[in-house]
Amino acid sequence: MRGFRQTGMVLAAVVFVCYIGAQEPEQTSTRGHLLWKVDVQQFGYERFPRKNVRALRLAANFVDNDHVAIAWVTPDTTPESRRNPPKVGEPARLHAVILDAKTGLKQSQKDWQTPYRPDPRLLGLPDGRILICNDNSLRLLSLGLDIVWQQDAPNHGTCSNLRIQVSPSRNTLLLSTRAEHSRYLELLNAQTLAALSNWTEDQGIEVVSSETAAFSDHWLAGYCGMPVDLCLRRFGEDWHPIRMQGLDIRMDKRSRIPVSFVRDDVLTIGSRVTTVATVSGEVLFQITLPKGRYLLSPVNSAGGERFAVIEGQLRGLTSEPLDMYPFQSHDRALVYSIQDRRAIFSLKLKGTSPWTPWNIHEDVLALSPDGTSLAVLSDSLLTVYTLPKDSKSQH
Repeated sequence: MRGFRQTGMVLAAVVFVCYIGAQEPEQTSTRGHLLWKVDVQQFGYERFPRKNVRALRLAANFVDNDHVAIAWVTPDTTPESRRNPPKVGEPARLHAVILDAKTGLKQSQKDWQTPYRPDPRLLGLPDGRILICNDNSLRLLSLGLDIVWQQDAPNHGTCSNLRIQVSPSRNTLLLSTRAEHSRYLELLNAQTLAALSNWTEDQGIEVVSSETAAFSDHWLAGYCGMPVDLCLRRFGEDWHPIRMQGLDIRMDKRSRIPVSFVRDDVLTIGSRVTTVATVSGEVLFQITLPKGRYLLSPVNSAGGERFAVIEGQLRGLTSEPLDMYPFQSHDRALVYSIQDRRAIFSLKLKGTSPWTPWNIHEDVLALSPDGTSLAVLSDSLLTVYTLPKDSKSQH
């Protein structure tokens, strides 16, 4: 009888938590202005074309201050395949749409045959061009989505196994291809796709080596040594450990502290407590979150003065008898000013709730190059906000 009573109490608690989760407010913003909102399903995006647990992912990126691009990959669907989730490498189409960043009106739209992968590859570059990876080629596109230049992926890579990163200024690309025990990296000029440098890193838990995690036009950040340290180096120079007062960078063989560049010389380090610091070791400010909350990887403005980030939280109960554990859920979108050293914009996100129907809600953020506009993709809704000015720029 006691076991039934305990189980009943746990179930009641679950219902109570789920009820609280169901009371989520709609998106609300502070100190910003909603410019426009569109449902991208009007452009042919279908959230669940096949039997998926998660909706098809969307990508969003500002091409320049006046244009925002969205992209998604739709698997080819037949009556036989509709009941099965898509697999990487099967036939699909990459879709891209360019919108006016001030009005939300469509400017151009195209699609291309491509092997399926869940995350669409589309990046806005500083000269008003767009980079996609398609048919195992890197392609530079115009605002009309016409091909301006294309070349094969490096080191016989394919779009399925190629990781593409862009520097904070968007002037440099870092491409990486993994093999069984190593990783090949190549640095490219983003405007011409000309190779600038390349190197290979050994991979493996027991390997005493270095591993690149983030980069800017002049710096690399990553992990080096044994025991593992958080490290920095300039291109062509050796790694050296990062040392900052009050910063705990202890790691074991398997764990890695998240690190990203938000400006050529400014890093974000950590997740629950995030330190914003310069490569010279000066701590600009810290973002401290309550227990159970964390920050995802930031996205920055190409001008280098602002970055946007999603704050997540762990939701739900921990109950081993019911095999229930907390899950990750998006909670807020935040924009930080490096100059002001604080958050200047906050937006409440819907987030995944334990309340039925249990739908996974994912969000994508993008900042305009000048940092004055924020694009938010939530499910199939794309919303653009104008952001407030830095307080120091108003004096």
